[in-house]
Amino acid sequence: MTTAVKPAPYFRTQRPGDIECAAGQAAREAHWLAFSRYAEPGTQVVDMEVEVTRLIAATRWGKGFIEHGIFAHARLQQLPGLRELQAETKLLDYSHLCAIDDVLNELGPDVTPEALEEFDAMLVRTFTPKRVDQEMPHRATVTKRMRDIIKRLDPSRSYDPKRRKERTGEVADKVTVETAMAGGTETGMVQLLTNTVNAFRIKHHLVATAREHGISMADAAVKLLTGEIAPSSRAVFNIFAPRDRKPGEPAYLPGFGWTGPADTVALDEWLENVEPKIVDLDTAAEQTTEAYKPTPAMRNAVIARDGTCIFPGCERAAASCQLDHRIPFDEGRPTTVSNLFALCARHHNVKTDRRAFYVPDPETGDIVWLFADGTYEIVTPEGILGEQVTPTCPRWRTSLEGARRNRALSAEFHAKGHAILDDFDKDLDLERADARIADLEKEYGMEFPVKAVLPEVPPIQEEPDFSEPAYPDFADTHIYIEGQYTALEESLLRLLYRPGSAA
Repeated sequence: MTTAVKPAPYFRTQRPGDIECAAGQAAREAHWLAFSRYAEPGTQVVDMEVEVTRLIAATRWGKGFIEHGIFAHARLQQLPGLRELQAETKLLDYSHLCAIDDVLNELGPDVTPEALEEFDAMLVRTFTPKRVDQEMPHRATVTKRMRDIIKRLDPSRSYDPKRRKERTGEVADKVTVETAMAGGTETGMVQLLTNTVNAFRIKHHLVATAREHGISMADAAVKLLTGEIAPSSRAVFNIFAPRDRKPGEPAYLPGFGWTGPADTVALDEWLENVEPKIVDLDTAAEQTTEAYKPTPAMRNAVIARDGTCIFPGCERAAASCQLDHRIPFDEGRPTTVSNLFALCARHHNVKTDRRAFYVPDPETGDIVWLFADGTYEIVTPEGILGEQVTPTCPRWRTSLEGARRNRALSAEFHAKGHAILDDFDKDLDLERADARIADLEKEYGMEFPVKAVLPEVPPIQEEPDFSEPAYPDFADTHIYIEGQYTALEESLLRLLYRPGSAA
């Protein structure tokens, strides 16, 4: 007598003898082979840019794919149980690991060990099969279970994913022309939804056209759209990017920030149809001119370094500022980038009137402001090169630990913001929501992209009047005019206004 051996549980993706399952397993093992070293406890990456470039050269995978792969596998350093399971089985594919990392980022960079242990145990249970040919858990199932834990651990980070998608979901280019109420007056509204690259280009064309014709940007927009004027040919677009940027890699659009994946594609398509002039800002920073006015390249180098007006607390964009000669030009100092700093007109006057003076620190890049009353303030430039040009932080270099921390802070910030908006959807307390968003922005030093807006209340409809209309006095009707109708027509008119008539 023989006894049948009950097969061990396995997922559908592990079905024996299935060629498609074998292909999927091979792909997961290839990804593990490429990224598993980042999952080992203690593994660090000093320069992410160099590391990613090396992997691109070796695999020809995309930059974003490699970056997310590194982040997702580095997360396993905090999930020892899941790391051990993945090392043994290679069950989780790339997208599962990325989804797990994305959700845990919403807890911020400083997750408690106890919370990580709870997530680790749940994930190991989730990815351990309990029956034969069990369906592999979907990413949505995994993220829902993780967010249920987050909701219990910290409701301030718990939000409705569906509502968040509705608020921030990607939209295709769309133009709407309609009426709207503004200050109690009905006005026309033209709205364009598009990617940030198009918005960046439109803004610069509007500014250039408005300046050329001496009109406001609103008037320029109307006249351009109605064909009254042609776009200015003087629009200049300054885009900042690391040296030797390749297609598919992000770039920085002043006023809009770094391009995301979709915006980067739009940027590359645009650049293919133009001949951009490439200016090396390192070279520009070393330029000198005997003229008072700096060259355009020198001006862009200052904008990239300073970002905003360098006066304490001022957030005016450097591109809209004057360039101040720290040591006055008329004292014999030539015009150099190291002697030029962005100051808005108001704070330029403060310096010119000798109410304050500033001294830049060549080592840290910080700027020390000295005031007449003996006090001082220290300002750190907000430009994209601000922290990249000091001796302790080489240009464009970011460590794996630093990059992961920044991603986690951003995810945590947005999760908390959408949780606040979920509360607002329920209580419609606009003042409270605005105050909470403002506190959140101040705490994280970021700007939340979605604002609380009260829903439009439809006007109250008048109750319909179901009462019988008054019977018209035939003598007063405008239809009957004495002496202008035949006897037959008068009879018909009298019949028409007979009480109870359908008319």
